[in-house]
Formats: sequence, C-alpha cells, structure tokens
Amino acid sequence: MDIPSEKNERNDRLTRRHFCEAVTMSLAALSVPGDILQAKAEREPAPMTFTVPLEYTPRSPQSGVPFTEASFKRQNVPFTFQVAEVGIALVDLWNFGWESGPVGKTLGSELSLERGVSHAQRKRRITEQIIAPTVEELRKLGVQVFHCTAWQILSRYPQWETSTTEAERQEVGIQLERMKAASASANDAKSQVEAQLQEKWPPVDWAQAWRKQHHDLVYNAEWNAKRGKELYGWDLKFDIAPPVRPQKSDLLVHHSREQFHRLLSERKIRVLFYMGFETDDCVEFQPYGMANMQDLGYLCAVIRDATTTYETAETLQGQWKTKVAIDSIEARWGYSITSEALRRSIRLAQR
Repeated sequence: MDIPSEKNERNDRLTRRHFCEAVTMSLAALSVPGDILQAKAEREPAPMTFTVPLEYTPRSPQSGVPFTEASFKRQNVPFTFQVAEVGIALVDLWNFGWESGPVGKTLGSELSLERGVSHAQRKRRITEQIIAPTVEELRKLGVQVFHCTAWQILSRYPQWETSTTEAERQEVGIQLERMKAASASANDAKSQVEAQLQEKWPPVDWAQAWRKQHHDLVYNAEWNAKRGKELYGWDLKFDIAPPVRPQKSDLLVHHSREQFHRLLSERKIRVLFYMGFETDDCVEFQPYGMANMQDLGYLCAVIRDATTTYETAETLQGQWKTKVAIDSIEARWGYSITSEALRRSIRLAQR
C-alpha cells in the first residue's frame, strides 16, 4: 500500500510529464517547416545595395603632395547604400525659361523673373538635359523623389495631400498670418528704433539714403516693382518646369525642415542627393536645403552638373560662382557627384 505522500508525488510527476508532452506536441504543430521558411525568404528579396564614389575637395595637407593650393584637387571616397535609404531632393525647379512660364507683358521676352534670359536658358538646359533624365531613371530604379519648393505651387498637385498632415497644412496658413503680423510689427519697431537713434552716429537719414541708393542700383527698384506684380501673384503660370513635374509616387516638401524630416524618417531615408537652383542660396540654405538636413544628420551630396546659380560678367564663362558654391558645399555640408556617376552606380545595384 502506497504511503499517501509518495502517491501524491508520483501523480505530480505524471502530471508534469503529460504537460511537457502536450506543450512539445503543440509547439511541433505550430512550427514552420524549413522549406516554408526558405520559400518565404525567397519571396522577400534582400535589399538592393550599390556603391557610389562621393567626391570632396581637401583643404588640409595630403600625403605625398606639397601643401599648396594647387594640390587641393577633388578626390572621392566609396560609400555603399541601400537604394531604399536614398532620396532625391529637387529644389525650386521653376518654369522660368519656358514660353508658357510666368512671364507677362511687363517683362516680355526676358523669360525670367530672376537674372535675365541667359540665366533662364541655362537652367532650362540643365533641367531638360540633366535633371529630367536623371530623375526619370532613378525613380524607375526605386529612388524616392522629393519636390522642394513653395507651398503655393505644391498645393496644386494631388500629392500635396499625401505629403502633408492636416496639422502641417494648417500651419501653412498660420505662418502666413504670422508673416503679415511680423512685417507690420517690424515696420513699427524699425520706426521706433530709428527715432531712438536720431542722436546716434552715423545719422539715420544718411544711412537710409545710401542703403536705398545701393539697393536701387543693384536691384533696379522700378524693374523689381514690375517683377513683383508677376511673381507674387502666384498665378497658375508660375509652376514646376514641365519635364520634372511631380509623378504619382513623388512627395512634396514645402518650406519646412520638420515636414521633410518627418517624411524621411518615416521611410528610413538617410542619404539625400540634391539637384536644382540656386546652388549657393536655396540648395544650401532653404529649410529643406543641405545645411539644415546635414544638421539633422542626413548625408547630403550635390549633383554638380544638375545645379547652377546667378553668374556675372566676370564669372559667367566658367560658371565660377557655381563652382565656388560647390566647393563650399564639399567643405561644409557633404559631398558632390556627377549625374552620370550616380546613375551608373545605382544601375549596378545588387541584392
């Protein structure tokens, strides 16, 4: 006859054994055979990766060459990225230079509201011959395209709704009201400051006079008044250039660093290649420009043959202002590359 305590212990052992057997059978029933796991892996291909030579110009001593300005030649360093973590930022690709663009009776054949016909024609040539085919190919290869410009233009496109949140769209209206209020407030504050400075040196009226004269000489006040009537009406003629208008999968970025950051972080994009205008102005310093995005940690590179800026009689032939701006970008915000080098690298992307 079993002693009660021994009987209870034996029953406990049997119960534990049956429980373990039941759990094992259940796990076996739930487990996925290896061939199914392999098939699933085959259905989910590895990310596409590519290696690209990003370029920079050194500003410090280099091994094996004299420490002189003549030694500061452009060099490159290879980076390997996933196609899915790369984005293209198209900055202010406006339709200046197109006969259908925002040029009315006050400006006529100048075709531009910025720096005249040569500037407009150069930007059109770059847009048609370099930017448009590059964007088309990269889009087909899976690279996300971002159109970065004024909300007054972007809001006409259906992608505006998918690119912005309700809060961001409301913020655009709030910012407009703030700008109007700030402008009025600034004028009042300026008047108060000027009144306080009447006894200061140099005399306020003298400073105002030479500043106004300088501004009129450089920017032609009469021409600017005509320009304002055509540009700031934001009529439907002022638009993105025809060859590079947003396509279905593209996203739109208005003057907001926060919105651009949100779109990039949601898609795990961390590398940005910039194309557009002007190299030393909007491409660098707009809220969506290289300076701001580099500050957030994004790796930025400008595509050298897909950008330009305002030139002068002294710089036009060699486009020296554009080249100096690219050199500054390489020193401060990131790297540079040519459109063909980028396209060739992504064509060779492998899994």
